[in-house]
Amino acid sequence: MGDMLHSIHTGPQSPTQGLLTMAASSHTTVLHLLRQAIAGREHADTIHAIRTHCRRLQALLELYGEAKRARAVAACVGRLSKLRALQVFRQYVIRCHAGRKDVAVVDGRLTKQIRKLNHTEAYRRIEQVVSTQALPAILSPPQSWNRRLDELRQEHECALKQLIAAASDKPRRKRLHALRLALKTIRYQTEWLPGRTAAKEEMLSQLKRVQSLLGKYEELADFHRWGKKLSLPVRKRMKKDWKRARKRARHVPGTMSWLLDALASGHVWSGENLHVASVNRRSV
Repeated sequence: MGDMLHSIHTGPQSPTQGLLTMAASSHTTVLHLLRQAIAGREHADTIHAIRTHCRRLQALLELYGEAKRARAVAACVGRLSKLRALQVFRQYVIRCHAGRKDVAVVDGRLTKQIRKLNHTEAYRRIEQVVSTQALPAILSPPQSWNRRLDELRQEHECALKQLIAAASDKPRRKRLHALRLALKTIRYQTEWLPGRTAAKEEMLSQLKRVQSLLGKYEELADFHRWGKKLSLPVRKRMKKDWKRARKRARHVPGTMSWLLDALASGHVWSGENLHVASVNRRSV
């Protein structure tokens, strides 16, 4: 009887009703992390987590079609890009068994970047944007949500075809980076889709793998440029790793047909399938 009353009062849930709760959790987390950064605890893990949570919230805003809010959050991520890259650069240099002088050179660049962020009150500005802009204004009705997903899926498919074709023809760094950014957007938006179907998990696994290959090349291309003042052994190691990463990244565009097929089929990005997944979860 209690179950009957519960179902009468609550009614069927739309596939979107759990998203705002998850978004609120990410929102609270990133604000907590920003307070740590404001207090001077700008650890590499903290900066990485701030950027990751902001990108996820940006992806959710894009799902809801709130482009202006999404751009504001994206700008927050951009403010911390150089700091995050330098922190990863320092970790990489240490793994190369660099000497104290090499590490000191990198630490000098890191200190300069941190001072710049503190001088411009970057963390407080990011906190203000996240506080006011990082959550969707309203939840869409199920029908408009399904329609939005189908439209966005087709947009992703069309844009990817062009990016893959361009990068396959001439796999230069700029084109590979554009492809990487598109894949990152699709990955974060896919993570927000309700349900944990096998097709969704497989897509996310492959997206992470490909994104990692492209990201490593982009990362090492910067490191190769930044390391010109470091010792010869470190520069040699850096050049070797950069060339290996470039070779792997240039093979990526020719392997992306699986993603185009997945988007075209709608097995993951389908409002109808998400509605079925929501019904199945309520049954369980």
